[in-house]
Amino acid sequence: MLYIVRPDVEEGEYAQVVSKFEGSVQELGGVVTNVEEWGSRPFAYEIEHYDRGYYVLMQFTLDVAKLGELDERFKLDERVLRHQIVRLEDEELKAPKGEAEGARASA
Repeated sequence: MLYIVRPDVEEGEYAQVVSKFEGSVQELGGVVTNVEEWGSRPFAYEIEHYDRGYYVLMQFTLDVAKLGELDERFKLDERVLRHQIVRLEDEELKAPKGEAEGARASA
């Protein structure tokens, strides 16, 4: 999952947002495997009158039936501008980062 937090959120509050959504995955019975905070980055176009956002990439495993509830939690949080959940294939999860990218390119 990749999500973007509004840039006008207090700097210390970013950590709270990240931990909130990690906790949401765990509450739903999932396991967070990796969280990468990419920091503030510019947008290609304005989103809700903002030209930047704080990007967070979170990898997790979760029962497919619970994804709707997780999606709803992101929609209800006003601090999140955009979010997208993407399913990774099993090969991409097991392979080291460089090999997974190579497998995707050859497919």
